[in-house]
Amino acid sequence: MREFRPAAASAAFPSSLLIPSLAICGLAFFWLRLEEARWGPDGGMLLAGLIAWTPVEYLLHRFILHGLEPFRRWHLEHHRQPDAPMRTPVVFSLAFVFALLMLPFLLVTDTGAALALSGGLLLGHLVQESVHHRLHRAPRAGAGWLARRQCFHAFHHHDDDAMAFGTLTAFWDCLLGTAPTRRRVP
Repeated sequence: MREFRPAAASAAFPSSLLIPSLAICGLAFFWLRLEEARWGPDGGMLLAGLIAWTPVEYLLHRFILHGLEPFRRWHLEHHRQPDAPMRTPVVFSLAFVFALLMLPFLLVTDTGAALALSGGLLLGHLVQESVHHRLHRAPRAGAGWLARRQCFHAFHHHDDDAMAFGTLTAFWDCLLGTAPTRRRVP
């Protein structure tokens, strides 16, 4: 099977997790040195960032990966070869991680809260990438959350790529009208 390479300097899973993982380590390093760091409120912001990742992932998948070139072309290649290692260009990974690091600082004035919110977004990204990899590589799960996610994602890949955009949750698909009906999902 031919390996898909959208750019020369790129990384496939799990190497693609290195840049966001290093960013999380950097955030933790700076957060632990803050005098005003607060475990409770900042922990809540970390959780908020993790939850906030789900609409970010949905919007990126639906409107960027399925709508904006060159991402659309690269992503459609992933649909054609779902088992081929998907490689992320390092320059895009750096830009994406930078955006996830900076966005919370535009929204939140408290440094500790902004660091925690950034960390939650990046953690959500890591979880989503890991789950997405498992959806394509793991044997079919029998029941439970992973089995539902596998069916949902398989529907997106093989039945209708204009539906079922969420990797971690179907919530945004249900809310925004892109969830397949029960009788259309295996």
